[in-house]
Amino acid sequence: MGLQELATRPIHTLSIDHVAEKAGISRGLLFRYFPTKHDYYVAVIGAAARRLLRAAVPDVDDPTDDQLRAIVRAFVSFIDRHGDNYQSFFQGGFGADAQIRDIRETVKNTMVERAMNATGTSPTPASRLLLRGWWSMVESLAVDRTVDPAFTVDDVVDHALEALPLPRT
Repeated sequence: MGLQELATRPIHTLSIDHVAEKAGISRGLLFRYFPTKHDYYVAVIGAAARRLLRAAVPDVDDPTDDQLRAIVRAFVSFIDRHGDNYQSFFQGGFGADAQIRDIRETVKNTMVERAMNATGTSPTPASRLLLRGWWSMVESLAVDRTVDPAFTVDDVVDHALEALPLPRT
């Protein structure tokens, strides 16, 4: 419910009374769990991030290349379905908020760890740096694709995997 509300309007225009009504709860109960509108916003962003991470879990029985492809494809597909929300949550004005930056960093670090595991890459400072940069490119390609869908989700996945800066094992 919160994702839909925040996707259609900026946080400063969101009515807590409206949110409580849509959720079928009292305003007081909502404020018991979320003392401020900002707390509510952070909780909604955190829930969206957890949903994204659940969607991008590889099947450990797949061969290594297929695991990485599955991770990237799930991420790009998620952005494809929720691009406007993703951009407004992580790249909008609240993207400068420390709590939102922490959530975004958690997503990025988790995806980098998954990519390392899927490729059998040793977690050295250099490999983390390269994979963090590569993951930023994956995210950018996924977001750009929602604005100009000249490429399919599979095209984006293929291009991202071709640009992987580490040897695959």
